[in-house]
Amino acid sequence: MSSDLQTPFNVGIVMATVVRPTLADAVRSVFAQRFGGRIQVLIGIDRWQGDRALVDQLQRERPSHVELTVVDLGYSTSQRNGGLYPSHYGGALKTILSYAANARHVTYLDDDNWYAPDHVASMLAAVSGKAWAFSLRHFVDSKSGDLLCPDTWESLGPGRGVYGASQGGFVDTNCYFIDKLACNEVFPEWAMTRYAGGTGGDRQVLEKLCGRPFGTNDAHTVFYRTTLAQQHPYLLWQFKCAGVDLARYMPAAAIPGEAVWRQCAEHDRTQQAAQQRVPRSA
Repeated sequence: MSSDLQTPFNVGIVMATVVRPTLADAVRSVFAQRFGGRIQVLIGIDRWQGDRALVDQLQRERPSHVELTVVDLGYSTSQRNGGLYPSHYGGALKTILSYAANARHVTYLDDDNWYAPDHVASMLAAVSGKAWAFSLRHFVDSKSGDLLCPDTWESLGPGRGVYGASQGGFVDTNCYFIDKLACNEVFPEWAMTRYAGGTGGDRQVLEKLCGRPFGTNDAHTVFYRTTLAQQHPYLLWQFKCAGVDLARYMPAAAIPGEAVWRQCAEHDRTQQAAQQRVPRSA
């Protein structure tokens, strides 16, 4: 199936992958978008951990308005695989593919997550007239695939959520929607991560984007796989408050006791009281 590659697409979706089986669900969620425009999916192969036939199958499945551009350099650019760039997740691939995308607006999708059917359309509306935009996300248990709850405390945008005071807020990689021409110098942040273990590109991108006009679709249109075990007790407290039965998804011995929950509840009360004392601008 041929298409006009030179004419810019409405959106470019960047995926750095090792071709896990979950890649199929991620890409098919793009195929299922309720969106009449043209989409370019850029699949960057960090290394072939999975089956090459899966990518070929997805090429055959793609609808006519979606193009799959597969970029396989033949080597990994990530330090953990012998490459040069510190990012644990694809090395320089997100940076390279962001520039390579033949679309003014670029977004990202990890190979184990997926989009709701109205994600692209609602985000293009949100970014209209802005430099960038973000969506909200829904937590999914990595092992079972169960939907856990909406994320109402972590990836909430600039200045909000549990990282609002300490880090200026947080936006998950999969939730970004960026105007490339308005934010041209931002993309190297995906490759040159400063955090231990080659992580934190999403936080560095947010630091560069803060202060520029942004929008949001204000909807949980990204489905994000996570594992509750080994999360910080305060984040587990948030899941507990959201109604998630922790015992279904982690060993009983790993669930904090009542004393920890009381400390978390007291922290929340203290934070709420502090916020109420902050004078509101007219």
